[in-house]
Amino acid sequence: MRSFRLRLNLTALELASGHDGLLRGAPEPVLLIAAYLLFPADPGAPAGLTPPRPLGRTLVRFSQPQGRFPAVLALRAPVAFSARARAREDDQILLLALAVEEDTGKEVERLYAHLADAKHLRLWDLEAPVPSPSTPAELIAAPYLREHATPARVGVLDERGDLRDTCRDDDFVGASAAVISTARHEDALRFHFVSADGRNDWTAVTTVSVD
Repeated sequence: MRSFRLRLNLTALELASGHDGLLRGAPEPVLLIAAYLLFPADPGAPAGLTPPRPLGRTLVRFSQPQGRFPAVLALRAPVAFSARARAREDDQILLLALAVEEDTGKEVERLYAHLADAKHLRLWDLEAPVPSPSTPAELIAAPYLREHATPARVGVLDERGDLRDTCRDDDFVGASAAVISTARHEDALRFHFVSADGRNDWTAVTTVSVD
């Protein structure tokens, strides 16, 4: 076991396009980011995979875009997410980011609560020809996350169903996830989100380090 510190610095939100409905003006972007410690399967454990350990979560609101798209949004306040934990060599870290266009704030509140332990959530690869939702614990072995150098766009289910369908008071834009090592390293990660209708296309620009 070794101690480590995870740091995620969010530097910008790039909007290739943005939409808030007919005659409703520019979108009001919100990002919800959470981190979990994932544990590989223990062959001797009858229960299988150990549930992930939450490392923390944060919520980021951005200034409303002005003028035409594309645009790069500044942060209302600096965001530097940090967490400390202990891990074995094979343990991994799941980074999950959700993008929401906020109207009433009710869905933002609900999703933020879900990220406390992610037990309500199931994720799948949006590029897969046949969706295969997995629990967060199972993502430690997901090839679409482990074999890519960048975060992957993912679909998300909660207890109500697909977030693209269940988020009604606020508009769900998309989700992106990455599984990273607990070994010392630093990466520039870009979390990409595209709404189902294609009218919102956002990218969160981050630097992530483990030391």
